[in-house]
Amino acid sequence: MGKRLIQQARGSGGPTYRAPSFRYQGRAAHHPLNPQPLVGKIIDLITCQGHSAPLARVQYEDGKTCLLLAADGLRVGDVVTSGSNAAVERGNTLPLTQIPEGTLIYNIEQRPGDGGKFCRASGTFARVLSKAI
Repeated sequence: MGKRLIQQARGSGGPTYRAPSFRYQGRAAHHPLNPQPLVGKIIDLITCQGHSAPLARVQYEDGKTCLLLAADGLRVGDVVTSGSNAAVERGNTLPLTQIPEGTLIYNIEQRPGDGGKFCRASGTFARVLSKAI
């Protein structure tokens, strides 16, 4: 008799092929956008089993704590801003309509509020080429 195909072995759901989700730190997603900028401070950088990129634990001024995918060059103590009128700087969260052409971006949402679907892996980014009306 032959061996089982790899998809058959993975389908049984044994510990070898099961995701270690009990070791995940949490879901990395954007803070919901507000019209007014919301300032937060990076309080910790975390290595998470479920992500190739490090996570940043951000404490916002409204008291909420959020996990973000850490942008290249972010450090503990840096200030990030989330909002429609936020400045275009490293680590800030703002709508695509506010980002100028030629800017490198990451963790792009497919639909507003979904937390980001594109360019989430470590070292990946996209460039805003043009905007359609």
